[in-house]
Amino acid sequence: MDKDAQKPADPNQHVRTDSLQANLKGRSLRSGLITFIAQPLKLAIGIGSTALLARLLTPADFGLLAMVTPLLLLVDSLSNLGLETATIQQEKLEHQQLSAIFWLSLAVNVLVFGLMLAMAPVLAWFYGEAQLTGMTIVLAVGFLGQCLTFQHKSLLKRQMRFGVLTAVDVGSLIASNACAIAAAELGWGYWALVIQLVVMQLTQSIACWVVCDWRPAKYSQDLLTLDVNLRTMFAYGAHLTAFRVLTRVSKRLDRILIGYFSGARALGFYDVAYRWAYFAFEQVYMPLFDVAVSSFSRVQHDPDLYRAYCRRGLMPIFALCMPALAFCFVEARETILLLLGKQWLEAVPIFQLLTIAVFFNSMDRVTKWLYVSEGQTQRQFYWSLISTPVMITAIVVGSRWGVYGVAMGYTIATCLLAYPSVAYCLKTSPVKMSDFLSAIGSPTLASLVAAVVLFASRFVLPSNDTLILNFILKLIVFGIIYLVVWFCLPGGRKLKTQMLLYLQQLKTQSKE
Repeated sequence: MDKDAQKPADPNQHVRTDSLQANLKGRSLRSGLITFIAQPLKLAIGIGSTALLARLLTPADFGLLAMVTPLLLLVDSLSNLGLETATIQQEKLEHQQLSAIFWLSLAVNVLVFGLMLAMAPVLAWFYGEAQLTGMTIVLAVGFLGQCLTFQHKSLLKRQMRFGVLTAVDVGSLIASNACAIAAAELGWGYWALVIQLVVMQLTQSIACWVVCDWRPAKYSQDLLTLDVNLRTMFAYGAHLTAFRVLTRVSKRLDRILIGYFSGARALGFYDVAYRWAYFAFEQVYMPLFDVAVSSFSRVQHDPDLYRAYCRRGLMPIFALCMPALAFCFVEARETILLLLGKQWLEAVPIFQLLTIAVFFNSMDRVTKWLYVSEGQTQRQFYWSLISTPVMITAIVVGSRWGVYGVAMGYTIATCLLAYPSVAYCLKTSPVKMSDFLSAIGSPTLASLVAAVVLFASRFVLPSNDTLILNFILKLIVFGIIYLVVWFCLPGGRKLKTQMLLYLQQLKTQSKE
């Protein structure tokens, strides 16, 4: 028998990143390309399923789930103590350290699971909706299942195995939406939305456990002895957790106030408008977050290389999100009609207002890439101590004018905080304000010009009785104007050359 075959597997094989350094740029490009290739499919599944569910369910059904959402985001902030991100960011790790993180995080997650169960009747009492008790208990089961494999998912990201992660995401998306639509067709109402979320969580957990064969070492007291590296990771995770809790509480106060004062139906309109306003941004930001943090973390000790990676990483998110948000602002009514149907038209003014908030909030959200990859979660937490009171004050004041007032307060606070949040982040970062402005300037200006031209063109473009044909025509006009304006701006030709060069590099590497 082959002697090599008898050797036990290296327990640290899942945490080593030596092989990534040899071709980090190529891996980063391929990872980004994989996420973008998968996005149209994920987008089609998401839009199609949402359009069906919006017609099969009522705004009140969506409102009931939105009442539980603040609790879900709170427990998500507390889960794992931020160590799933620390696992990706740390330069050096060992199997024993990973095992210690797993067991400590599991203990925390069990406590958080208990918190969810205890909060179930409290939520039902607070909102006066008895259905929330059963909904929260079922959602807690999905949360616990997801927590069992957080380490496996983090290791896949650390090794930049985004092809596998993309396949897992698409598979879970298909399974969860199919189950939700079937439940809605059967008349299960709000339970269809609960099933959608829980099936997605459990499917992802099972898949990650199967594709990543890392297993924690057996629990022992010695295993939990914290060395210097573990203490650093826990400090990193603690500050990240504190930041998440503060920001998510402040940014979900809007749903709590609307649900309490206006009920499930009003909250349903607001929540759907909010989620669709953020939809285009999240479709680009979330997949790229993992790629960006993994790539940036590997070069965090080389300032010049770090700046170069950041410039290349920031551009795509603004180039894709800014025009999508500008188009949705101008064509808000048509977008809601096409996606959700006539019963959701009350959400149009809220949706339109929130697209402005997302336009500015995108600048603040990408600072998280820099904080996390640089290990500066303490500064990130300090910023939340400034931004949270501003956001809470604006939302509370706005709530005096109902749902639209809450949306207005949220939007005003987001706009006011956008530039200070970026300036504070870049104060200690290798990335300069000029780097940031170069990534955001052209997409922003081109989007605004295209939006103005599209608004004016509605008086001259031929009208068609078919909603989808009108929508496609306006989308084509907007896209052409956006690209032409960007190409004419300073640096437009250089960007085109860089994009062609990246595509050529990807083509070459795919053949290797």
